[in-house]
Amino acid sequence: MTPPQENNKLEKNEFYKCPLPHVHPRHEQAFFKNFDSHFSTFSDREDHFAVIQLHEELNWKLRCSESEKKTLSQEDLQKISQKTWIEAVKKNTGKPVTIVIRK
Repeated sequence: MTPPQENNKLEKNEFYKCPLPHVHPRHEQAFFKNFDSHFSTFSDREDHFAVIQLHEELNWKLRCSESEKKTLSQEDLQKISQKTWIEAVKKNTGKPVTIVIRK
């Protein structure tokens, strides 16, 4: 398992591993490729919803800060979102998001 690098795309067999508990056997639900999709799927759970709220707060602050420096492109917005998802998960859980290789 490795920590995610900013702006790096996942390879075909790489997945993020959510550090929050998941009940499905072998934690299949904990592996995902897209933060928005994963956290919206489990938004009815308090732990995941708290991460969503923190992400929105961090994302807004960083977007405002960066937009004062330059006009943001769609790619810039995606990078900011990715960065703030990783930060929100770490701040909320105390554990980093990791990348795992699954066959």
